Formats: sequence, C-alpha cells, structure tokens
Amino acid sequence: MEEFAHLLEEYLTQSEDVPRIGDKVKGVVVHLDRDFAFVDIGTKKEARIPIEEIKTRTGDLLFNVGDSVSAVVVKRLSSEGAYLLSVKKVLEEEAWESLKEAKEKDLPLEVTILRPVKGGFEVLYRDLLKGFLPSSQLALKGEVEGKEVPVLILKLSDTSFVASHRSYLQREREFKLKRLEKRITEEGIVEGRVKGAIKGGYLIDFDDVLTGFLPASEVTRRRGLQKEISLSEGDKFLLKVLSWDPEKKKLKVSLKALEPDPWEGAPQRYRVDQVIKGQVVKVFNFGAFVEVEPGLEGLLPASEISWKRGLKPKDVLSEGDQVEVVITDFDPGERRMIFSLKKLEESPWERASRELKVGDIVEGVIKTITSFGLFMEVLEGLDGFVHISQVSWERVEDLKSLFKPGDRVSARIIELDPEKRRLVLSLKEVAPDPWEEVAKKYKPGDLLEVEVKGEAKDKGYFVKVQPGVVGFLPLRELSSGEKAKRELKEGDRIKVKIIHFEPEKRRLWVSERAYLMEEEKREIDSYRETQGSTRSSTLGRVIKEKLEYPEEKS
Repeated sequence: MEEFAHLLEEYLTQSEDVPRIGDKVKGVVVHLDRDFAFVDIGTKKEARIPIEEIKTRTGDLLFNVGDSVSAVVVKRLSSEGAYLLSVKKVLEEEAWESLKEAKEKDLPLEVTILRPVKGGFEVLYRDLLKGFLPSSQLALKGEVEGKEVPVLILKLSDTSFVASHRSYLQREREFKLKRLEKRITEEGIVEGRVKGAIKGGYLIDFDDVLTGFLPASEVTRRRGLQKEISLSEGDKFLLKVLSWDPEKKKLKVSLKALEPDPWEGAPQRYRVDQVIKGQVVKVFNFGAFVEVEPGLEGLLPASEISWKRGLKPKDVLSEGDQVEVVITDFDPGERRMIFSLKKLEESPWERASRELKVGDIVEGVIKTITSFGLFMEVLEGLDGFVHISQVSWERVEDLKSLFKPGDRVSARIIELDPEKRRLVLSLKEVAPDPWEEVAKKYKPGDLLEVEVKGEAKDKGYFVKVQPGVVGFLPLRELSSGEKAKRELKEGDRIKVKIIHFEPEKRRLWVSERAYLMEEEKREIDSYRETQGSTRSSTLGRVIKEKLEYPEEKS
C-alpha cells in the first residue's frame, strides 16, 4: 500500500505544472519564522526563502507578510514536497539593470558608504552591489561611513561601478538654478531663507544655489518697526523680486511688497484739512514721520511743528508719541502726505491782529542780528523786523557791537500786516526825536560848535550837532573857501553858524566861513565900543589876514 501511494504521488506530481530548478517564480509571503520566509507560489507546499536573504545590512527585512516577491528556484525539498527559493539573484539582476539605466539616462541613485579604501570609499547599492566613490567626488566632510549619498554613475563594468557625489550636486544645482530663474522671471515671487544680517539688510539664500539681498527698508512698510523687526538666520519667507540681473546673478527682493498696500483706498479715507491721529515713528532734524495706520505715514516738517521759531523736532517730539495733526497736502499718486501740528493752534498773526496795532510800544527779545537789521520776537512764534535805519537816531555802522541775541529791547510798531505776515518795528522811535529838541533849541543864524563825522566827497562834510542830529557843511562854507580845499578829519571840532534849517525835513546846513565873519563883526563892534573908530581900518586888516591864513591864527 505504501509503494502504491508513493507511485500515485509521483504520477500526480508529473501531471502538475511543476517549477524546475533555475525557474523564476512569483509568490506572496504568507508566513515568517526565525529561519525562513514562507511563500505561496501555487504549489501544495509553501516554498521557502532563507531569512538571511531578505535581511538588509542593518538587519531590516526586505519583505513582510503579504508582500509580493520574485525568486529563483534553487532546490526541491523532496522529503517535504516543497521548494527552496533565492531572491538574491533576482535582486542583483534588478540592481544591475537599474545601474545600467542610471548610466544611460544619467539618472541619480543612492549608495551607502561602507568604508575607506585607497583613493576613496567602497560603496554599496541596494545592499547588494559594491562600487567605488573617489575622494575627489565626495562633497562631504567628517565621519561619512554608513551615510547614504545621492550619486551619478561615472563608469559601469560587469562587476562594479564608479560613482560621483559632486557630479550629482553640480547637476542638481544647475537644475535648481534653472527652476529658480524661471520662478524669478515668470512669477516674480520666490521663497528664501535668511542666511544672515549685513550692513543695510539681509542675505537671503534661495534653494542653496543663489544668494540675494533684502534691504532693511524692504522688510516692512511700517517705519516704526524697521528697527524692532530682526530677522533670524533660517527664517523662511515668500519674497517679491525687485530686480534681477541674470548675467551677474544679482537678485534684490522685498518682503514688504507682499504686504497689503495701505495707499490703496487712501483717497476715500483721507483729505486735505482733515484732522487725524497718528504715532510718531521717526524723528529727524528736518521733521518727523507720523504713521496714521499700519504702513501709511506722512511727513510733519520741522516748520509745521510749532509757531515758536528755533525749536528742533527732537525738542518737541519723541518716537512713540501719539499726536493729532491736520493734513495740509495729500497726493496718493505720489504717495505723499504732509501734516501740520501748529495749524491746530491759533496763529501768532491772528493773535497779533487782535492784540497789536501800529503805534504800540512792544517789548521783545532779539533773536537774530544781520548786517541790515534785527529780528526780535514780539509774541511767541512772531518775529518783527527792525531795519538798521530804525535802530537809532544816530547813524549805526555795526549792529553786533551794540546788541547780542537774547537782549530785551522796546520798539514801536510802525507797520503791521497780518495777512502778508509783515511786522516792522523801530527802536529809535521809542526815544524822543532829537530833531524836535534841536528845533526848540536852535534857529538859523545861531552859532555852535560841531564835530566832524565824515566827508561827502567833493561836496562837503557831515557834522554832528548833537546825538541823533547830523548837519552838512558845504566845501564853499569852509573858512578857506572851496578853492583852497581845506581838509578836515573825523573827530575834528569846529565852530559854525547855522545858515539853513528845516527841522520837518531833517535838514540843517552850517558854515564855518559865516561863523568867522560873524566873529569878525563882533570883534569890530567890540573894538569900536572900547577903542573908537580911528583904529577900525587897522583892526579890519588884521582880521582879514587871519581869515586868509587861518593856520597862523593863534
């Protein structure tokens, strides 16, 4: 009976489609134990694959229960009616085909660095095929054993291959750069990573193939946050392309350009003469920038901060201050908005129109001294002008010798026009008019002593009658006469007679010759009274000689 059963089994086996040694079969892993992987290949008994064949170099399994597997029949286990399979040969064949395809099509693949050998490193592909990676073709430093690296196949033989890590990186860099350049030119928006901060901005890395520049001014539209925002190394952002030079590979980008533009719709929210609130975000000598909404700011000029002159913006404002301003200029097309702080207060000219009038005497502080006059502050923020001719009744040559900034003086208003913002003052009109005093004191024909003040070339000399009153001595009225051209010096004192006097026109002429003639007449009259008339002719000759030769006069 046993012999019959054995013969029957052989018969049945011969009638089946039985795999033979060397055949390639496919199956499904149905069970795993410590020694074998059991595979259903369609026979009565599961075929077996030694567990070591499906283990990787690190001990992981290549297949698990339920996975499909291709293998080669290597042996029939007759005692059990099962087959012994091998996947190694199939995997090696597939690996070699993959290497050939990678070489032909220049495709990348990954290898594992096993150990250093002469001139480079031994590498393993798919834990099956060993190859060589030259040191010059590895772009890694430090400990590399066990690391997986992408490579391109440089050479391929029947038993080995030569790979290059650098060639892979170079090609990837070229691919990345082309893709990046396409995004730059077609989309204009690229993702970058902060490499670090430099003067004026940040260096931005793009796909490890290009470095661009992000100016600090392009980080945010909000001027007040430009200093507070600090980008950290490694931060990633989408950035707007501002400029791109493909030849020099120079890329300039902006972060704020992707923020909502606050100027859009601004004409519907703002208008000239509107009073709004804002925050001071930056203060300069020329003014301050005031932010009225995130990213939307205008300029508050130094001249519009206060009616009081001489104030610097930093004397009044600080960053972070909340202020109320009025819009004086608004041009959305030019992205320009100008503010005023002082226009929310009463103008000193409006105050002047209420409180001052022509003829009033006011007191103020000298602010500025020029060669042609003085500027003095009459009210806070309101300066009046004193022309040099209105400083004193006497002639003034050097104002800085008489005044200094900060001096308090009194002046009379002689012109006031708030609309034209014109205020003219006089210092001398605060003091009595010396011509009025002279008009009361002198009359034509009076004799007096005067001081020479200067020469009117070829016409005569100016003489000081008293402080604030200057008369004129014509050349022809000199004692020597016009032809002799007698010369006088500034400071000389001479005796003269008033020959022409018009106080209302501030005109007074004097004569030295008339004075001497008057003196002659007096001496003659005096002599006649004391000596009689017999000697008058002799005395007359003496006086005549003295008139003709005054330098000999004792």
